[in-house]
Amino acid sequence: MVPLSQLRSTWAVLKNPANRHRAVGLTEEQWHYAFTNTFSEGESRELYRRYHVPASGRILWNSVLANLMPGPQDAHVDYANPARPPLLFVSGGEDHIMPPAIQRSNAAHYRGDTTTELREYPGYAHLLPAQPGWERIADEVLDWALAHATGARTEPAGAQ
Repeated sequence: MVPLSQLRSTWAVLKNPANRHRAVGLTEEQWHYAFTNTFSEGESRELYRRYHVPASGRILWNSVLANLMPGPQDAHVDYANPARPPLLFVSGGEDHIMPPAIQRSNAAHYRGDTTTELREYPGYAHLLPAQPGWERIADEVLDWALAHATGARTEPAGAQ
């Protein structure tokens, strides 16, 4: 079952089937609910003015229609892919677009021997990188990625 917060966050796109083929913008109120629900209204407004860009409704509509259309779709995932690299789901505990329940469900779908983990950060909204403390989370994610890296490592350009 889809959490109500996720449905409310995506309703601006899903309320009109024609949005599948066009860019859809959000109002400041919709943006605040979907992306910056843990921010003050003033902070949210500033972030809206800086980052809001109408985006394609295609990804949401393709996800909704995936069960009705035959064959693999854009949203198709091979959960049992044995060649998949390690995967870390990062979830803001207050995220309305991808609530922790959805992230837990997504992580649980992956099978096989490849590492799949979930990190949940209480108090964080969907726009997690704009919140105080994001640097700690970025460091933890980077440490996780380095600890689970596979394959040959290369030196960054100019490093000696």
